[in-house]
Amino acid sequence: MTFYHVVSFRTKTPEGLAQLTEGFLKLPGQCLHPTTNKTYISAAKGGKQISTEGIDRGMQVTFIMEFETKADLAYYLDEDPVHDQFKKKVGAEYGVEEVVALDFNEGAY
Repeated sequence: MTFYHVVSFRTKTPEGLAQLTEGFLKLPGQCLHPTTNKTYISAAKGGKQISTEGIDRGMQVTFIMEFETKADLAYYLDEDPVHDQFKKKVGAEYGVEEVVALDFNEGAY
């Protein structure tokens, strides 16, 4: 079963958005499982918001991460020290004004 973490951001400046994107895309290679000491994010992708529906709430970029287990997702969200450092940079360094995060389990409705 696959678990997904979807997160969208809006930043104050284009430079902040570029720094945020660069930092976020490094996470899959830097986040290590606490017992295996190996990377545990199965996949990560993202891109610029391009919807023309007018209901994007100002979000500029969206990322989707995949995890093999709910425990891996929970570790990433609540305990991973690399992710924690990234979260600390979100407001102060990257100038994020708004963030929306959603998680789901594929096929569970």
